[in-house]
Amino acid sequence: MKKYSVGWGLTNICNMNCQFCYSKIARDKNQELSLSDWIKFIDLNHDNIESINYGTGENTLIDDFFIFIDYVRTNYPEITQSLTTNGHLYEKIQSNSKYYESYLRSIDEVDVSLDFADKSKHTQFRGQPKAYDWAINTLKMLQQDHKKATIVFVGFDETLEKENITGLFKIALEYDAYLRLNIYRPTSCNEEINKRFILSEDKLYDALDFINENYRILSLNDSLLGNLYTDELVSDNTGVSSIRILPNGMICPSTYLISDEYLSDYSILDGKILDNLEFPQFEAPPLPKECDNCLIKDKCKGGVLDRRYLWYGSLEERDPYCPTRSSKDLPKQKYKIYKKERISVHDGYLPTLFFENREDK
Repeated sequence: MKKYSVGWGLTNICNMNCQFCYSKIARDKNQELSLSDWIKFIDLNHDNIESINYGTGENTLIDDFFIFIDYVRTNYPEITQSLTTNGHLYEKIQSNSKYYESYLRSIDEVDVSLDFADKSKHTQFRGQPKAYDWAINTLKMLQQDHKKATIVFVGFDETLEKENITGLFKIALEYDAYLRLNIYRPTSCNEEINKRFILSEDKLYDALDFINENYRILSLNDSLLGNLYTDELVSDNTGVSSIRILPNGMICPSTYLISDEYLSDYSILDGKILDNLEFPQFEAPPLPKECDNCLIKDKCKGGVLDRRYLWYGSLEERDPYCPTRSSKDLPKQKYKIYKKERISVHDGYLPTLFFENREDK
């Protein structure tokens, strides 16, 4: 039976005003479903679900989130549940001990969004004066509760400055957290936003070398970077074993491919659907012609699928960060990967990079 890693946004609501937000346009026009809709879907499809990460909006803003995670844990304890939060989790559970109990019992791991180690930069970037304090308070709580914690940050040139990387690792060390990097995707139609936030190739590779020299790389779950820098086979599971459920119940193949053109024909309102769900374009994507003579073409297969769509509108193009695009050779250096097991529900769910502090740091 096919098993999915599911990303699920239960709500459109968010209490941030992030300039880079990849889901704002889709969230603004979507209608939300109800708790009864979520429960019916889980009841019918739980056998096909390995894990759920709740993201997209800030799920902790709605009371039904806590009711739902309790329902899933009570009835389907084999499903791993995780939460991506901007830090509002801590704020929310102060108001009701039942919310705290639900989180303790039902959530296995938590991603906390923190893009800048500097408080003023992060709050300005997120458009929320409490953003930094919320994030730190949530990290403190996770540490006290012995929950698996990750600091997740969006990767663009400013966040990959060495000073900021070092600062984020220090915070991760203080609160026993992993550090996870999501490379920015140009989902916005605003060219000025994309111009500011699209990560430059040199900054990406310089940052990876810096992290490799000073910290530990746990996972490069990225079909380009993982196959460039390791001898392991790293596949892209977009639309194959990982999917995204939007607040209106529509299903898409990726956290980033959420506009109408990428949606499945199915909604979670359609009943038992995960046995039949398919995204054919991702099952056997074409190998770009430019990859014909590449030494890692059989592993990389052209690179990350969502990046190819978002940069070029086609899977016929290779990854925008492929070194051969700028006439560079493939790197000869291989990074040591310290992963002993699957790091997180995100490891294999979407193209993302995991790091941790070295023991001597």
